[in-house]
Amino acid sequence: MTKSANSNMQKLLDEVENMDPNDNSLEVKLNLIAQKVAEEQGKLKGMVRGVGGDDSKLVDPSDAFACEGCQ
Repeated sequence: MTKSANSNMQKLLDEVENMDPNDNSLEVKLNLIAQKVAEEQGKLKGMVRGVGGDDSKLVDPSDAFACEGCQ
């Protein structure tokens, strides 16, 4: 079971985990959840400000924790 500190993301993870794999509309439901996850990630990206003192620059949250060689 995957856990997230973000309550919206956790709801989406729980929704996926509780899906019936034999459901005929599974693909449609998974695509909708993937879209919701992408929207939530966009919100999170907008909340993280630039690293290095540039508060006007928005960055991907994962970039804030990645080393220079990983980017």
